[in-house]
Amino acid sequence: MNPLQPTLTDRINTQAQRMIDLLMPLSDEQFFAPKNGKWSSAETLQHLFLSARTLPRMLTGPRTLFEQWPRSHRPSRPYDEVAAAYEHTLRAMGIKAPASLVARPEDMQVSKADLLARFSTTHDALAASIGSWSEEELDTYQIPHPALGLITVGEMMHFTAYHIDHHRAIEADGLN
Repeated sequence: MNPLQPTLTDRINTQAQRMIDLLMPLSDEQFFAPKNGKWSSAETLQHLFLSARTLPRMLTGPRTLFEQWPRSHRPSRPYDEVAAAYEHTLRAMGIKAPASLVARPEDMQVSKADLLARFSTTHDALAASIGSWSEEELDTYQIPHPALGLITVGEMMHFTAYHIDHHRAIEADGLN
């Protein structure tokens, strides 16, 4: 196991659990209610699911999939740098989630438990999929991100953990 794997796995697992812990106590009414013209907690959770759902399959599939993008010739940026780059891009460009990563009305026709399970299962699979990657592969292979452009797979894992935390902080703010 490479030294980055436990950090990435732990960070994704921890952030996903923190989000679940925040949302679990909400009543169904609170969970599905929009907040001041913004997404409901349910829509936020669906957004996080949609953002991460293809990653476990990509990471457990053949590495040849990643040959469609150029390889990186630098180490992955650490978590704090990826988070700062994302926050800078959000502020500077006012980026909104692409339509494919926004909950649709039909996505909300399930229970709170189903949405939480979908989110949890996807992030558990993502954390588990990192185990088969070497540090060199995490730093070499790249994947496109809608706001950050091409980033290494390691950076995408940092982003995914940060993305959960970013939305958890917004959710926590809206609950106070």
